[in-house]
Amino acid sequence: MRTAQESKGILLKEVPYNKVGTSCYVQLRLNEPTTALLDNRSFIGGKWIGSSAKRQFSVYDPEDNAELCYIADLGREDARKALEAAQKAFESYKTWTNRERRALIRRWADEIKASKEDLAAICTLELGKPFTESLGTVKYGTDFLDWFEGAIERQYGETIPAAKGNNRIFTIRQPQGVVAAITPWNSPVAMVTRKVGAAIAAGNTVVLKPAPETPLCAIALAKLFEKAGGPPGVLNIVTSSVERSPEIGQEFTQNDIVKHLSFTGSTAVGRHLHAEAAKKFIKTSMELGGNAPFIVFDDAKLDGAAEGVIASKFRSSGQTCVCANRIFVHKSIIQDFAKVLQEKMNSTFTFGSVWDAKVNFGPLYSEKAFTKIKAQIEDAESKGGKIVSSDAATGNHGPNFFPPTIVTGASPDMIFMKEETFGPLAFLVPFETDEEVIAMANQTNAGLASYFYTENISRLWKVAEALQSGMVGVRCGLISACEQPFGGIKDSGVGREGGKDALDEYTEIKSITVAL
Repeated sequence: MRTAQESKGILLKEVPYNKVGTSCYVQLRLNEPTTALLDNRSFIGGKWIGSSAKRQFSVYDPEDNAELCYIADLGREDARKALEAAQKAFESYKTWTNRERRALIRRWADEIKASKEDLAAICTLELGKPFTESLGTVKYGTDFLDWFEGAIERQYGETIPAAKGNNRIFTIRQPQGVVAAITPWNSPVAMVTRKVGAAIAAGNTVVLKPAPETPLCAIALAKLFEKAGGPPGVLNIVTSSVERSPEIGQEFTQNDIVKHLSFTGSTAVGRHLHAEAAKKFIKTSMELGGNAPFIVFDDAKLDGAAEGVIASKFRSSGQTCVCANRIFVHKSIIQDFAKVLQEKMNSTFTFGSVWDAKVNFGPLYSEKAFTKIKAQIEDAESKGGKIVSSDAATGNHGPNFFPPTIVTGASPDMIFMKEETFGPLAFLVPFETDEEVIAMANQTNAGLASYFYTENISRLWKVAEALQSGMVGVRCGLISACEQPFGGIKDSGVGREGGKDALDEYTEIKSITVAL
């Protein structure tokens, strides 16, 4: 393990990208002044600090698996200090008026917008997203801050008619306190703003632990929060390696300071954190795994349905929790649909360097993800599946690249039916009746998102109500938006992020009764 001194000031990579029409370079220089977006330290109580044990871990570029930099590897004691800093900050921050908080969120969003190209470059660097797609990710992240900023002054209480004549009852909403948030690697900008933005807008303070694979975006967002005048301790960043993450989770679920734990990630980890938090009666919001069905009925417009699969299945190389995972196509049209989908794939995707503005499909985030995809392909082929890859995906695109791929002849006994793919594999499963496909779609413990395409208005309402998921896309492959409540049912979690319900998740309702 490298020490802080050994890696101080080292920027391991120089990355070309196009900014405002001119060719330039992202000069990644760690430990620069706070106006720079890159750092290898964590952010606690308004100070940039390293690990108390002087540990660091490596971050890698998914495009070529090259080491990018070494990040402070904090442990449980460091996390405790961050929670204490957040608690101290909460004592004053909770007195801020709604309008003062609104102005802070506005300034933060404006700073992010002003640095969108640099932030997008960092996202591309650590996640492997094509640069143009990363720009969209940054826009999506600031959309949440724009939405929360507008919602802050609409946090209303209510008056309640009292049964007892001399009483008057009314309610107010108050912030909960310190929020511990854990974000995933697959959306390192929007997952931060969606959680942190809502919590801070509601008057809480936050300790954020970003994913070990993608800590740089969270660090950059903290830099911009600091630049926007964010008070010390209101936002704290605790970076840690995969090995240290469990002890950070233990501190988050066992420390009395924490009043809310927000987590996005796997169902297995979420279930564990939820159970541990329950021992302390810590409120949780959990956005967990998905296994989304995508149904194409026999009356669907094939071009529209194929475009929906492209948008849902292959966005971010298939690495989103709401990706279509099981694509059910009516038996009478499945061959025609496979042909249309392949044609759409061939005409949609451009491959190459993720820094090329024309490229819109990048690598998987790691070798681990690539190995999982290969296992699902091998399982499908052993059970009669036929593999059809994009014709344009030729040449060497890096060690973690996997082309968008259709699997025809898919059957319910294949691994993908039970295991979330998280990659660019479109498994096409035939069905015959509405009742059959609804039963297959619901035959999963996950319940995050569902999609279907039909032109029958009666079927539209019946299927939308019958599908067991928190979100349904009807003739729509993209269903996530800042104004929409985002979340699932069953093993896909509890609570909602985004929409008018987002700030409510981070407040407590206090009922006040006044006797006249």
